[in-house]
Amino acid sequence: MKQIKNKLVICSLVTFSLSTQVYAMGSRRPKMPTRTTTGRVPPIPEKTPVSVPMPSPIAKPTPAPTPAPTPTTPIAKPTPAPKPPVSAPVGGPYVDQIKELVKGSSCANYSWKSRGRAPLGYVKGVALSFARSICRLKKADQTPSGLSAILSKANTGNASKDALAHYQSNFSGISLPINTAGEDPIRAVYVLGMGLGMRESSGSYCEGWDKSAGSNRSSSAGEAGVYQTSYDSMGASPELSKLYSEYKASNSSRCFLETFKEGVSCGSMSNLGTGAGADYQSFNKSCPAFATEYAMTMLRIQRSHYGPINRKEAEVIPACDQLLKNVQDLIDRDPENACQDIY
Repeated sequence: MKQIKNKLVICSLVTFSLSTQVYAMGSRRPKMPTRTTTGRVPPIPEKTPVSVPMPSPIAKPTPAPTPAPTPTTPIAKPTPAPKPPVSAPVGGPYVDQIKELVKGSSCANYSWKSRGRAPLGYVKGVALSFARSICRLKKADQTPSGLSAILSKANTGNASKDALAHYQSNFSGISLPINTAGEDPIRAVYVLGMGLGMRESSGSYCEGWDKSAGSNRSSSAGEAGVYQTSYDSMGASPELSKLYSEYKASNSSRCFLETFKEGVSCGSMSNLGTGAGADYQSFNKSCPAFATEYAMTMLRIQRSHYGPINRKEAEVIPACDQLLKNVQDLIDRDPENACQDIY
């Protein structure tokens, strides 16, 4: 019996020693069983298994969103230099009315000596150019200056330079007044100009240089256009170069080219020579409204430039005077709107 007690003591000491070492490491020390009255040690209750949570799977890091590419600002192209302003395209009810006046006129049906009937576009173009010259005078507020002063001045009496003085008897024969400054002298020079264009080119806006005069000449002497005017005439007045610059800087519709083309067939449009004279020839043919106003100015200041005028071959036709008088009256009735269309 004594031996059994000693064994129990030894077992208790060993158990205590082991438990002391285990729970010294942090585990909770279980309560030691107490002896029963019978002296037996009750069985140690089984431990309830502890549910050890499984570690959550390591979440993969969410990749950072790829930043949207920053739009590249396009390199701005240099802004082109602004073009010089040009006049608005010509057209409107008054342009159309003038063309209708021409179609119903006896001037358009006249048969010119050695030339026959004029191209309808030629008569329309001259009538429109006349209307523009009248508007130049009106824009000057009845105080002529520059080009309008030349065209509207009364008969100068200088027959060597002024075609109105040279043709004075012809104008008297159709009662066309030329001795008072204003719109009538402008009409008179255009009536004469109508006949001049028929003698020089048969009303063809694209007529080139006179090959019968030979090519052994400078380009400045090359004739061109409906009135066969050459560049060497430019020195007759500073107003001529101003007119040239005005038309070159304007909208091409101011040239009335499409109007002058009606009824005209063009052949070779070559120029004589090169340089400024050749450029002038080209422009004269491509801008017949310019060629017309330029030639009318020349008739007032240097009429000797044109052989048919010197020889009085250009006809002065009453029916053409009547046509231009009708155009003049149309503008006079509503100058503001008419000139807005035509100028």
